[in-house]
Order: sequence, then C-alpha cells, then structure tokens
Amino acid sequence: MEQYGIEFRNIHKSYDGKTDVINGLNLTIPSGQRTVLLGPSGCGKSTLLRMIAGLEEITKGELLMGGQAANDLEPGERNVAMVFQNYALYPHMTVEKNIKFGMEIAKFSKEEQEERLGWALDILGLSKYKARYPRELSGGQRQRVALCRALVKKAPYFLLDEPLSNLDAQLRTTARAELVKIHEVYEPTFIYVTHDQIEAMTVGEKIIVLNKSIVQQYDTPDAVYNSPANVFVARFIGSPSMNILDAPVVEGQFVFGESKVTIPDKWRELIGDRKTVTFGIRPEHIRFSEMGDVAISVSYIENHGNEKVISYSVGEHTFMASTEPDFEYSEAMKMVINWDKVHLFDGQTTKNLGYPQ
Repeated sequence: MEQYGIEFRNIHKSYDGKTDVINGLNLTIPSGQRTVLLGPSGCGKSTLLRMIAGLEEITKGELLMGGQAANDLEPGERNVAMVFQNYALYPHMTVEKNIKFGMEIAKFSKEEQEERLGWALDILGLSKYKARYPRELSGGQRQRVALCRALVKKAPYFLLDEPLSNLDAQLRTTARAELVKIHEVYEPTFIYVTHDQIEAMTVGEKIIVLNKSIVQQYDTPDAVYNSPANVFVARFIGSPSMNILDAPVVEGQFVFGESKVTIPDKWRELIGDRKTVTFGIRPEHIRFSEMGDVAISVSYIENHGNEKVISYSVGEHTFMASTEPDFEYSEAMKMVINWDKVHLFDGQTTKNLGYPQ
C-alpha cells in the first residue's frame, strides 16, 4: 500500500442490519491518483466517499488508509479535505474568513494561514474577492471558495461529492480544468463522485464505474469508452449512448430486422457457437450509404449546428447516429457497419466478448 492509498477489503454496508446495500466490495485506489466514482443515483458512490471521510459507518470489512486500519478513526483524525455539492459557506464571513476558519480551528500559526491563503487564492483566481461576502459572489465564485477552503488544508486525501452540479454548463467546463490543476499542483489522493460521464472522462485519470454498489469497470477514461467491460458500461458512457441490440447469428450472419450481414471471420472466432449476441456501436461511428449493409427507417433528424443526430429504426430497435452537419439523407440509404468500431457482448452475462487481434 502506497503512502496515501485507500483500500476497501470485503466492505459491507447495511442500514437495517439485514440487507446489504454494499456487499463484499474489494477496491484499491493508489496514492496520488485522480479517481472518479461514476454511476447512477443510488449506486453507492457517495456512500463509499463518506466511508473514507468517516461520515458513514462500515457494517463489516476493513478500510485501510495509507496502509493503516481506519474503521474506528474519527473524521477529524483522517486528514481529509472534502467539498460537497452544497458549498456550505458562512454567510456572515468574508471569503478570507471562510477560508481561514478551518485553519484557525486547527491552530495554524498566522504566518502559515496567510501563506496558505495566498497560495490557494492565487490557484483559483480569487485574490481580488477575499473581502467580499458569499452573497456578493456568483455561483461559480462560491464554488471556488469552497474548493479553496478545502485546498488550504493541503490534506493528502481530497474528496469531492458532486461539487459542480449546481453550476451552469460553461462554469462546469472551467471548474473541471481548475480541479485538474489543483491535483497537479500538490497531487493528493483525489476522489471525485459524479453521475455525469463527461465530468468523469475529463477529470479522472482512472474511472470506477459502479452500478448497484458493484464495480462494473475500473480503468482509464479511454479504456472505459473504447472497451466497455459490459453492456451497462457501454450504455452509461457516451452521449448519445451506445446503440445496443440483440442480434441472432444464423449461418455466419447477423440478422438485423429484415437485413442479413455477413460476420467477418475474425469476429466469428469470438462469437464461437453462440446463437445470439448483443451487438453495440456508438452513434458517432455510424455512417450511411446507398451501398450500406442494413435497411433502416428514419423517424427524424435533429440539426445541432455542429452535427446532425439521426433517429432511425433497425427492425424493432431504435438507433441514433451522429453525422456531419452537411449530411443529406435519402431514402435509398442504408446503415454501414464499421467493423473496427463494433462491440459484441455475451447475450447472457452481458460481458464484452473482446476484440479481434
């Protein structure tokens, strides 16, 4: 275990003493890594973060922080800094006072307080606002004050629970860049909770995808996007999400509605003797041509300015495709399958079958 790594060993969490909401989780997060816990509401990501912070009791199992058992440590003994969705700033205190308050409680010297205050204000561009009150700040500025208050602790563990969800889209883009910069400055063990896959892809060095408190995949953003471990990850990552359908295999061909498509030999080896597999392809990897593979029926086309998003049917399944903004559709067109961008999953287990060498 590295100096400030985190390890969950057979962790269970139950609120009624009978039903586990987390059931035997084993997970290791290396020291200094920028890790994102990603998943839908209720998947257990915030519960895991609160366990690290000491705000949630562990029913069974062992939590190690820096190689030491942490189950019984009080929150104040864990040396963590935490930022919540609600900024929780003191309205009667200036920005400077809000940021210094925790350091005063911890009995930092005045010199150390001033040094850390100046350092954090400079990183987050708040120096000229330090005499203002929270009511005089925008939402983005208040969010940065909350980050600044956590930053001055220079804690080895930096925990963030959906800290950007109250910001508009433009501010979120700016804030994501600031978070990455904060990590690069002093490299804490950085754990970020979100349900937003764009935040996960842009902030994380590694992403832990969770569903029903079970780790679905733990990998780099590129790997999670390009090689999803199962159908859940494939659907959860990407916007619009991956197109998925169950494809019968008949005499070396996929049956898509009324169309039959010959499966390349390299993919047939992965399919083996399966009679049906789950076929997936991302909207941005779909193209159309009159010489295409699969007959389609287009229901509508949305013009987004930078692209067109096409909704169409393949048999009884609805597909989405992202195309160039100047794309012109004709009824003679069919869907072209780019086999280099295809994903196949086992129809029973939903696990990825892998990719041809």
